Amino acid sequence: MKKLLLTIVLASAAFSGVTAQGNKALQIEKEIKADINRAAGMFYARYTGKAPKDTPAPKGKKPFYINHYGCPGPYYLDKKEYYTEPYAIFTKADSLGKLTKLGKEVLHRITLMYQDAKDRDGELTVRGAQQSRTLVKQMMERFPDMLTLQGYYSVRSIVENRCIMTMQEGLLQLSAMQQPIVARSKASMQELRFMNPVDKELTSQRVDSLTRIAYDRFTDLNTNDNRLMSSLFNDMNYVMNNIDAFSLCKQLFILAGNVQHSSYAGQFSLYDIFTPEEIHQHWRKQNAWHYINYGGCKLNGGYQAYLQRATLRNMIHMGDSVLKRYSPLMHLRYTHANVIMSLACLMDLDGYGLHTANLDSLEDYGWANYRIAPLGGSIMMIHYRTDHDDPDVLVKVLLNGKEARLPIPTDCAPYYHWQDVKLYYLRKLYRYENRRFNFTQKK
Repeated sequence: MKKLLLTIVLASAAFSGVTAQGNKALQIEKEIKADINRAAGMFYARYTGKAPKDTPAPKGKKPFYINHYGCPGPYYLDKKEYYTEPYAIFTKADSLGKLTKLGKEVLHRITLMYQDAKDRDGELTVRGAQQSRTLVKQMMERFPDMLTLQGYYSVRSIVENRCIMTMQEGLLQLSAMQQPIVARSKASMQELRFMNPVDKELTSQRVDSLTRIAYDRFTDLNTNDNRLMSSLFNDMNYVMNNIDAFSLCKQLFILAGNVQHSSYAGQFSLYDIFTPEEIHQHWRKQNAWHYINYGGCKLNGGYQAYLQRATLRNMIHMGDSVLKRYSPLMHLRYTHANVIMSLACLMDLDGYGLHTANLDSLEDYGWANYRIAPLGGSIMMIHYRTDHDDPDVLVKVLLNGKEARLPIPTDCAPYYHWQDVKLYYLRKLYRYENRRFNFTQKK
């Protein structure tokens, strides 16, 4: 009887786990259907509606320091080929009479996007500027204790046009809300060491032979471009002999995700040329690629997120350095979206530090790129205390404005004791460095 009961309990637990994973995949499917722009993944523009409601801080605790890492808002694609190549392909096909009625309409839409984006590679769009201001405004309204005459605001960016423009919009919003304001902005190559670190050894391991084979297989199973090609071109022999269908479909899908950032948002779409199944397949391929490059994918060792270890170590250092500070301080950092994604995975926020070799299982675990690092995405660590002598500083982490769960025990979630947070992450970084040092010594 005991063995039977144990078997039933284990079977129930296993079924519950499968059901929970299935629910996560279904939730992602529903989210993309509810807002098709989420299929753009890391090119999805972060929602700027009403900010989430905060869990009240423990009695007497108030924010005194915010360490913010954000990525640029919506921008024109920095690779002009995404505009120029489809435009050239469709223009040539049209001159030869090879386009269908839908193909001619797509050419018209592509032409509008191509003309709008000309000579604007990587430039923040109007929507990107508005989003950048809105997010800073929401931040300050959410944490009014940080906006005082005594506060100091350090605003920095890596040397990248869209990041600098996002930083400037944020600083302008701050100055509009507080006069006078004590702030300094800076964009320098010096910032790269902790805002966009480089590790050639680690990045060289991203796509090894095993990983490439697995991803190519995953791509093959999620690719069916013939239907789209036959709907755009009236001669499939012409397509086979003159067009790289895989590459063109990928470019069209990226352009479809970029419409939401342009002045044509709401006027037309490019997602309507894809079926729901094709949209899901294209998103899955992008999602898996981002996981391989920036997450904890076991296929390439599972350590790619550690590229941001210097960033995390800097966050810890800054958190310790301000413990006795009297007046509020904010560090606003602007960098690439992949830095935000890797940092979220390294910190294992909301379970995004997932380690698996099964690319098909990402949705089952709720790992979705548009949730982790959309355009305008950010990671904010907010420090709380009663006064500057408070020995028990608490921190809360926001991922894209939402209270995040850390892999650390706490008695006051979503708030965590700073000493526990610091110790956990320093140990994690030490284990990685120790493993890497020992591996190098053995070679």
